[in-house]
This record gives sequence, structure tokens and C-alpha cells, in this order.
Amino acid sequence: MATLKFLSFLILQLFLIVNNCEGVEVGFYKKTCPNVEAIVKETTKHYISIAPTLAAPLLRMHFHDCFVRGCDGSVLLNSTKGNKAEKDAIPNQSLRGFQVIDAAKSALEKKCPGIVSCSDILALAARDAVSLINGPTWSVPLGRRDGRVSILSEASKNLPTPFDNFTTLKTTFGALGLNVKDLVVLSGGHTIGMSHCFSFSSRLYNFTGKGDMDPNMDQNYINHMKIKCRPADVTTIVEMDPGSFKSFDTDYYTMVSKRRGLFASDAALLTDTQTKHYVLSQLNPHGSTFFKDFGVEVGFYKQTCPNVEAIVKETTKHYISIAPTLAAPLLRMHFHDCFVRGCDGSVLLNSTKGNKAERDAIPNQSLRGFQVIDAAKSALEKECPGIVSCSDILALAARDAVSLINGPTWSVPLGRRDGRVSILSEASKNLPTPFDNFTTLKTTFGALGLNVKDLVVLSGGHTIGMSHCFSFSSRLYNFTGKGDIDPNMDQNYINRLKIKCKPGDVTTIVEMDPGSFKSFDTDYYTMVSKRRGLFASDAALLTDTQTKHYVLSQLNQHGSTFFKDFGESMLKMGQIGVLTGKAGEIRKHCAFRN
Repeated sequence: MATLKFLSFLILQLFLIVNNCEGVEVGFYKKTCPNVEAIVKETTKHYISIAPTLAAPLLRMHFHDCFVRGCDGSVLLNSTKGNKAEKDAIPNQSLRGFQVIDAAKSALEKKCPGIVSCSDILALAARDAVSLINGPTWSVPLGRRDGRVSILSEASKNLPTPFDNFTTLKTTFGALGLNVKDLVVLSGGHTIGMSHCFSFSSRLYNFTGKGDMDPNMDQNYINHMKIKCRPADVTTIVEMDPGSFKSFDTDYYTMVSKRRGLFASDAALLTDTQTKHYVLSQLNPHGSTFFKDFGVEVGFYKQTCPNVEAIVKETTKHYISIAPTLAAPLLRMHFHDCFVRGCDGSVLLNSTKGNKAERDAIPNQSLRGFQVIDAAKSALEKECPGIVSCSDILALAARDAVSLINGPTWSVPLGRRDGRVSILSEASKNLPTPFDNFTTLKTTFGALGLNVKDLVVLSGGHTIGMSHCFSFSSRLYNFTGKGDIDPNMDQNYINRLKIKCKPGDVTTIVEMDPGSFKSFDTDYYTMVSKRRGLFASDAALLTDTQTKHYVLSQLNQHGSTFFKDFGESMLKMGQIGVLTGKAGEIRKHCAFRN
């Protein structure tokens, strides 16, 4: 079950990564078409009850839509006289279930005409289809609009194929911001559905063009498959996960581990150390490796504490209304938590007589907002005692704080448990610092599975908040230890900052994004582009081609992708090293272990 929950998260993440998320949210049609989810689910249920095998092609249809031009419903468009559409590309010719989408659209047009997009219907139907065959469920952010362009050649070029090796798969997924773990987990979708023999027959009869078999496929399984699939067979279909192809489960990984995955792309998972380890770790459903990686989902507390998000938001709103400047430290607190031991709430723990905790490390001594977390925890303990973790509260409060100052919002998968360990030295060692150069930043972020884009996007969090002079004063007075200034900082800006920050000043604080430090916007990138970022780590973004390009691309506010990108990177960061299952605990008080 842990695997299924993580797959549900990844499907949500896939949408967030490849789709424009501005204005997209759970409950988008609450006022304009409140029954949208019920109507789509009822329609999907009707078709799945008649043909349960439709679940796999509906899920696959959603994947194929998202991998080409994003989740915009372009896979649903028919070809015209002047254009061959994605729908007619060879990888999509085996898709089924279009009638489900059409029927749901027809029902919705009667109920609320011109309101619900086809791309939203497809996303909901894919979710409901999986759920209806005892698979996971997940919240679906809505508000997509349908694309107007659908080109056959783009589907042929951009979709992963069953013939891909690991390098090709990694490149295809990476182009969408999906990492190796995403690749191996989303491949688990092959636990349901059927495939035509021609998708793998070369492995049986002519693997290298010399009439040979694929040595990476079990010989006995090859013999078994040869009985079903004759050479040049283009009509026969077989089960991808024999014996349970109608049931969403973890048996796919058992098949892959036995070298019985149908496709070359399945076998490829055993050629990489990380994906092979993941495949093997799934063979014991009670394995402890699940606790770190799985079980986090949107709606985790739906039954046990249904008002959790509302309570945290109301608490955060109360404090932000009194002190809007708390938004920045709450966001920073979540960052600092996730970068040390993962998002486990360890930054919230007080030091004890025998241990100095992360909270007392120098980078964390300027954190504020602990009272917000404590107040939310107190309210939740009254509502549903012993249920909600402090780490989940922190993740929600950071999201809500940003949203409350006109920043983006994002879905927060829940189910983290609180860590029992908090060590000052680990915070001092693992947190990015304002003095870091690009190489150091890339290494620090990369160690957590975050890429260069995440680095430059999450740096945009400096659009809000304040900083002590000592975090950047060396750039003003003693950059290389020779009493010099940083040549990478605008000279006029240095002169202005010297008025505020005198040598040796350890108390004065200044705005990181002057003039709009209380408002979440794109001005940070304007400051960086003008060489006016406060920190050496800000200036470092102009020393790398990719991050410099991103900085400059955000200067046109109408073309800015920052809000969308920030939500995606926060969603990704929030999954670092989470504790689930029997790991960790649910603290009664966030500052103390139970």
C-alpha cells in the first residue's frame, strides 16, 4: 500500500511539473460547477463496472497527455484535414477510453456548460479509474484549460517507449523535471493493463537483428511468451502483470526482479543501481525502506482529522495578520527543517541538557514563528489528539504563510512523522549558507535530490524577509581578506548598504528585496540581475548559464513562471527524507520528544 500511495503522489507531481499551475487548485469549480468530481466519478464508475480493463488505458492516456505539451488535453483532439494529431501517433493508437471522457464532458455540459475543461476531466477520470480497481486515490488540482495544438510528431518524439534503455528513459523523464525515483515508481503503472506482442517481440525473436533473444529476459519466460506471440504478430495482446493485470498492486516489481518485465524499458530498471535497489526493496511489502519514501499523500488525515488544513490555515492567518513579516521565517523554517534529516520537524525540537539541537545552530538562531506552529499544534491536539505531526503542521504553515502574502499555493502531501533526533552540528554542516558559491550550492541541493532549477527557484524565496548585516558584510568591506569589496556586487548598491551596515555590525537587519520584502513577487530576480542580491549565494546564480538564464527569464512579469515553478519545487522539497509508517513519532508538543 505504501507504494500505491507514493505513486498517487507522483501522479500529482507529474501534473504539477508539466502543467502551468497558476490558478490551479483543489476545489477550483466549487462555485461554478460544484458537482464536477461526482459527475466524472459516476461516469467513470459506469464504464469501469462494464470493462475494468479500461482503467489502465485511462491512466496511460493521462500520462501520454502530460508528456506532450503538458496536461492540456491535446491527446484528446482528433486529426484534421490539415494536421495529424497526437491521437494518431503510433504510441497512442492503442489508447482506449475516449468514450469515458466524451460521456463525462457531455454530462458536464448539461450541468454547467462551458465551464469544465477536457484536460481536467481526463485527470479526474484517470484518478477515479485507478481508485475503482482498488488502487490509490489522490486530490486533483483543477483549473486547467485545454490546449489548441496537437501534433503527431511531438507524441512520437517525446513519449517514453517500451524499447527505451535506461539512459533514454532518464533523459525523457528528466526533461520534465522528473528524477530517477519518479521514473521507477511511475513505471509501476505497468501493474495494470495489456500490451500488444509487437511492443516486445524483438526481445523474443530478433533482439540485435541476428535472430537472437534478449539475454536480459528470463529464458523460461521467453519460451512461455513465444507460445502466445508468434513472429510478426501485430494483433495479439497479453497481460503486462500476469495474474493480476486488473488489480493495482506491487506485483510488477516482482516480475521485473525475476527478469520477466515485458518491455526493454522494464528490464532497464535493473541496469541502474538506484532503480534496481528500488525494485528489490519492493519485494517485501513490510520492508522498512518504505517508511522513508512512501505513504505521504494529499488527504492523509481525511478520516482521522478532516479539519487539519483549515485549522493550520486559520492559525497562520491570525499571526500573519498581526505580523506579515512572519511569512519569511516560517518559509525559511520549513527549508531549514527539510535540509537537515529531511522534513521531519527536527528543527522544532529544543536543546536538552545532554544535546544541542538544530534550533540552536547559528543559521537557525534568527528563525522566528515557532509560536505559530505551537498554536496550531495546540488547536489540533484539542480537535484530534495524537494524530497530526509537527512536521506536517510546519509544511502547511509555510505554504499558507506564502499564500497569505499574495504568493503561490501548492498541494501539500501529508503523513509525515516527527523525527526524534536533532543535532546542532548537522544543521551547521548541511544547510546552504549565504556565502556559498555555485558549485557548493549545486552539491548541497543535489545531495537531496534537488536539481539546478530547484536551486534557482527556491532561491527566489529571498523575495521576502530580512537579513542581518553580518550575512553579507564581507562583500562590503573585506571580500578576499584584503579590505576589498565584492566586484560581483553593484558599486552603487554597496555604497547604500555601507550606510546601513557598519563594519562589525551584528544587530542591524535590512530588507533582502528592498521595497517589496513583505510581498511575494518576482522582484528578487530583478535585484539579482542588477547585481544587487545581498548574498554571495545570490550572485552565484549569475555564474552558471542555466541559472542566469532563469533569472533573466523572470524579468518580464507577464512571462514569468516563478509562481508555478516555486510550487513545484516546494512540493518536491517537502518529500525529502520524510518519516512514515512506524518511523518517528507524533509529538504531543513540537519542541519536545514524547
